[in-house]
Amino acid sequence: MTSAAAIVPHFHRQAAYCTTLGSPLTAAVLTTIADLLERADAPAWTAVLRDWPGDPGADALALRVAGALHRAVLDGDAELAVAYAAGRVDAALIDTVFTRHPGLLTRYLQGPPQTNDPLRSAVLLGGFLTIAAATGRPLALREIGASAGINLMWDTYAYDFGSWCFGDPLAAPFLLQAQWQGPQPPAAKIAVHSRAGCDVQPLDARDPEQRKRLLSYIWADQWPRLERVAMALEHAGRGGPPPEQIHAGDFVARELAARPRDAALVLYHSIVWQYVDPAEQQRIAAAMAAAGQTATAEAPLAWLRFEPGTAKDGADLSLTLWPGGETRRLAEADYHGRWIRWLNGTA
Repeated sequence: MTSAAAIVPHFHRQAAYCTTLGSPLTAAVLTTIADLLERADAPAWTAVLRDWPGDPGADALALRVAGALHRAVLDGDAELAVAYAAGRVDAALIDTVFTRHPGLLTRYLQGPPQTNDPLRSAVLLGGFLTIAAATGRPLALREIGASAGINLMWDTYAYDFGSWCFGDPLAAPFLLQAQWQGPQPPAAKIAVHSRAGCDVQPLDARDPEQRKRLLSYIWADQWPRLERVAMALEHAGRGGPPPEQIHAGDFVARELAARPRDAALVLYHSIVWQYVDPAEQQRIAAAMAAAGQTATAEAPLAWLRFEPGTAKDGADLSLTLWPGGETRRLAEADYHGRWIRWLNGTA
């Protein structure tokens, strides 16, 4: 069981991250909860947080709680909605909300948050272009931690990076904008051979209740993100492939065994690796390395991941490509895709 003394610092650290990433409201909410946890007369519902059995950071405990409160707003809690709109929330109101909705916190503590954002596709795009340019093959897309599948549809979106663009904004369901720093990625024509994704708890973009759950994990004062994710969910619900409910290791093993002989199989994921059990991480890495030994120019293999790494102000976009098995750190980017710093591209 985690020491109660570790829980409060976790909430403060996550609050600091929220401030850095542009959500002062969520930062204030988490700081208020941290203060509540330290009180001798803390409400009864805080006991489950103080007695959390796992690693609060790895489990994203604070974000689970923030998601629960935002869900109350989305479900019509008028008092909390007014407070959120004003950017002000206090301990008494948080206590009232969790008392008024007794099962809400329990539901949200049962699983990790899902924070997929279509703007992460703007980060991944440079990697897909790099793979297409290097291999000249169609891409067989396989995403783990796909949530509701909005980043499985990345090639249908249009992108504006300021210095360059991708896709047709007139034909795309919406336009994604991000700040690009550094040289452009390789120019390449992309053809999608096939696409599939998995998640241990996939969300169905066609289901209004499940869409609401995914939106609840978006920080409530980040309206552009909320609008962007809502549009992506609507688009995915109209025809995107629903992610399969299966563990990532099983999914990867199966897809590697059946990988096409006329395309580049691309395993990719974004801000999900920390939620994968370490033993399963090792299983996936070993399976990819083994499959890479049989990769050919006609059927190459790629592993593209946007995950925390050495970047001090964001996460790393890294690519391992077989044959050869070379790993390249392509870019650093904001966790939510607002900016991309390209490190390994060509002008």
